[in-house]
Amino acid sequence: MAEIRREGDHTVFRIDAKERQALLDIVERIEPMMQISSWVSPRAYQEDDLEEEFRRLAGEDLMRARQADLATLREDLSGALPVLLGPDQTWGWVRALNFLRLALAEQLGITEDGWEDRYSARQHRRPPLATLHLLSWVQEELLEALP
Repeated sequence: MAEIRREGDHTVFRIDAKERQALLDIVERIEPMMQISSWVSPRAYQEDDLEEEFRRLAGEDLMRARQADLATLREDLSGALPVLLGPDQTWGWVRALNFLRLALAEQLGITEDGWEDRYSARQHRRPPLATLHLLSWVQEELLEALP
């Protein structure tokens, strides 16, 4: 069973090879959803001209930052076990997991709090809801492990 905890200045993510591969597969399946997700890149301004200027000035940088966070997540998961993360890497994982969660939630039609009540306990234990819960758990554990 996976475990995430802080050891000194690092976050240690203990998972076995099978769990690691499952998490990598999840990233690969959900990442394409990010390209069409309005939640991953929400509007910064209500006014169209301001939004267009914001996208022109910052849009490329934001996209590169998201891609870098996902690349870090993928690279770290592909390396040695257990996964050892410094504070900057941990924050990168938190951001990447958040983007993945938002994209998946949008595909599931989740738009507001209380969505959990719409599903049975059995549905929560099966994909895609179980995937959403897993990503949420990893993200929460990483946040708790930060100094």
